[in-house]
Amino acid sequence: MINSLLLAAAIGGNFVHPNPTPPADLPVTIYEQRRTRVLAELDGCAAVISSQGDVTGVTEDYRQDADFYWLTGINEPNAHLVLQPKSQYRKVLLFLKARDPEAERWTGPREPVSPALLKKYGVDRVLRGSPEVALSGTGLHHDCVAIISPANMGKVDRVDDELALRLASRFGLKVIYKRGLLAELRATHGPEELERMERAIAITAQGHNAVARATVAGVSERDIQTQLEYAFYANGGTGLSYSSIVGSGPNGAVLHWDQNSRLLQTGDLVVVDAAAEYGRYASDVTRTYPVSGHFTAEQALVYRAVYQAQEDIFAAIKPGVSMADLQHVAEESLRRAGYLADFIHGFGHFVGLDVHDAGDYEKPIPMGAVFTVEPGVYLPAQGFGVRIEDEVVTTDRGYRLLTLSIPRKLEDVEAWVARERHRSQ
Repeated sequence: MINSLLLAAAIGGNFVHPNPTPPADLPVTIYEQRRTRVLAELDGCAAVISSQGDVTGVTEDYRQDADFYWLTGINEPNAHLVLQPKSQYRKVLLFLKARDPEAERWTGPREPVSPALLKKYGVDRVLRGSPEVALSGTGLHHDCVAIISPANMGKVDRVDDELALRLASRFGLKVIYKRGLLAELRATHGPEELERMERAIAITAQGHNAVARATVAGVSERDIQTQLEYAFYANGGTGLSYSSIVGSGPNGAVLHWDQNSRLLQTGDLVVVDAAAEYGRYASDVTRTYPVSGHFTAEQALVYRAVYQAQEDIFAAIKPGVSMADLQHVAEESLRRAGYLADFIHGFGHFVGLDVHDAGDYEKPIPMGAVFTVEPGVYLPAQGFGVRIEDEVVTTDRGYRLLTLSIPRKLEDVEAWVARERHRSQ
């Protein structure tokens, strides 16, 4: 069956790649508004923040860190943003990597500094190279410098921290620390971000429909991964939120199983934790599928306990609640069910530009925050695990379930699996 599905997908003559709405990229005005918000929070202090992305693969694929991307929308290494709230005309300076014609033959041409580039990024000035010389002017016209880089990286890891501290030392500026500023601002999502996260979820739903069809005995976990990731990209996904987890049988009791090598067997449960990204915005969904089409009595008992934990968490999401509060709710629910010792992770996490996004777990969850609700029970001795993961956005009345279209109740999952498999025949 899997081979016929792959063949049909590959040769479908009427296939037209979708052009989802909204467009993947945010308009430059959004980044301008974000920088204006940061400038207003600096108390007149200058600040510098540098790109901290990761390079992977032979082609040196670059993925920008979420803080710099949130401020600029730029996916380039060796970039720096200098914020000068006391400057009249040059409050926002952007420094990009110097051009290298020989290197660009390998990586593609880069735009010259021009009025068009200035307009593209919505800043007051674009330059190339290190910002250190330009910071001399910053030091002369500011009394303080703010460190806004997140606290999860040490001083030796950050060029921007070193630049800011050298600037303070040279000009005798006061140093203030606003380590949580960007996380606080990023935790509340605007409508344009929610649109893209909901698009990512809609695309993810198509991938999980493919999984409902494909989780049959005799196929491999890798076959499942191939089917769902094809569906992500075929429906307009711009990437994967994370490496797809497909754990069948005992592998479902391994939280981050990544080998995806086992053959599915009759009676297995398959935990599939996989989601699409859209326009750099992540989604995060997990469903647990019965290979036979139905849960056994023991599997159903565990599944209902996990489902009830979700329901208890949903009921507790109200204005003023914290992630720490909700963790307690999850633990108490699974304690009552007798599975607390088998619940070995947090109930959820914030989602945004990163699948594990910025946010404070002890403070009240802000309105407009998106986070997962993902209790799970893992029983390696019994040869299976169960996790159900959904996403919500907080509102002034509580929350809205973003993943409503993906079945999660036991009876609905069984009906969904039956329906999707019937369609594939």
